[in-house]
Amino acid sequence: MKKILKKAAVNLSAKVLKSFAISTSASACSVSFYQPKEPKCLREK
Repeated sequence: MKKILKKAAVNLSAKVLKSFAISTSASACSVSFYQPKEPKCLREK
């Protein structure tokens, strides 16, 4: 019983954390919190 509950808790926490990571990364790009600098070789002259 203890093993089943532990496995369920691990699966649930993995799903929640994965969802949180995906939503955080998507919102950071769309809201412009993270704008990496463009390399010199890719800049238009």
